[in-house]
Amino acid sequence: IFGSDKIASVMNRLGIEEGEHIESGMVTRAVENAQKKVESMHFESRKHLLEYDDVANEQRKVIYRFRNELLTPDFDITSKISENLQEYSHQLIESVKEQSESYMIDDFNYELLTLRLKEELFIEFNQDQFKSDDFDQMIQSLFDVLTSIYEDKTSHVSNEQRMEIEKILYLQIVDNAWREHLYSMDTLKTGIGLRGYNQKDPLVEYKKESYNMFMELIETIKNEIIKVLFTIKLRNEEEEQKEREALKSKMEESNKDLQTNIEESQIDAKEKKIARNDPCPCGSGKKYKNCHGKSGPKRGLVAQ
Repeated sequence: IFGSDKIASVMNRLGIEEGEHIESGMVTRAVENAQKKVESMHFESRKHLLEYDDVANEQRKVIYRFRNELLTPDFDITSKISENLQEYSHQLIESVKEQSESYMIDDFNYELLTLRLKEELFIEFNQDQFKSDDFDQMIQSLFDVLTSIYEDKTSHVSNEQRMEIEKILYLQIVDNAWREHLYSMDTLKTGIGLRGYNQKDPLVEYKKESYNMFMELIETIKNEIIKVLFTIKLRNEEEEQKEREALKSKMEESNKDLQTNIEESQIDAKEKKIARNDPCPCGSGKKYKNCHGKSGPKRGLVAQ
């Protein structure tokens, strides 16, 4: 298998059959050299595979470190949400500037800003709330307005409930985004070897692409938690109690009607029962016990 054509021709001339034991220094050295080449090739492939896996492993450490922090009872989730909201305000203003190609404060498209806020947070704003003479002040105004709205939205729940809700939603978003990121990483690793045809190191290209994808993942998580927190509806205990009472009364009314129907059906069944001495409904003129209500003939031991 590993020998050259020269060795194969020598074996044929000597008439050595397949599977026969051979003691030859030349053959032994040829097999050893072939084995070294194969092992070296597999070592290089395993080495590259480990280097590819190290990239994903470093990203996994960052994500799981943050997940462990979220699961810690004393983690300040409120400050984290506020930080994300500040970054969201900054990115939204910058995105509107790029989308409308208006980098001067006088040409800023406030209508596009309010439209983006309505599409992403499902809240209608007035353009006058954000008008300013400076972009930094505009970002701060947007942050203050969003913070005030969020505080009013969560004011009817306790601080413990609010923090618990924020942590649960944050964990769900992180887990879903991380799974999607792993799928994308596998897809990237499958075709990254083709970069070698362009005289580029596939491993270096993989590290660059995966880093950019990871930074996009972080930004996606931060923006997604803001969108989710602004779109969910929180209900206080009084509303839940009223809804439970309404549901309970509705179920009682349904059960009451159901019980009444059962009683009526039982009454109808009793009224339809025919007495043994009544005339048979078939019209024969005989009593029911002597006609269709008559018992069949006795059989077996009873008949004796």
